[in-house]
Amino acid sequence: MFQQQIEVLQNREKVARLLRLFSSPRKRLGLTPDELLIFIAIGYLGTRVANGAIQMMPIGVIDISSLLGIPRETVRRKAIRLAGLDYILNTPKGILIKEITVWCQMLERAVA
Repeated sequence: MFQQQIEVLQNREKVARLLRLFSSPRKRLGLTPDELLIFIAIGYLGTRVANGAIQMMPIGVIDISSLLGIPRETVRRKAIRLAGLDYILNTPKGILIKEITVWCQMLERAVA
């Protein structure tokens, strides 16, 4: 048990990356941690690569809520805010990432 704790603490760079992931969008993009998670989840659930092309499909609030364990009403409210900031589109069929480039840049920062 103690050895596992030492290994976790020795990987402080991973912790620093995680902290930067959640503090950077707040500073530059004005996103809360929940909004950032929802934004990343929308892209994760609503994009596919097939035959070298990016396919985007609308997803539902329930899908995001199930993936993240965040209440549906919270996801709905945060999605309205993300749409107001021009990060996503709310359509009758569901929610889509508006600019895949912005989503990819955010994801690259998260996993770098």
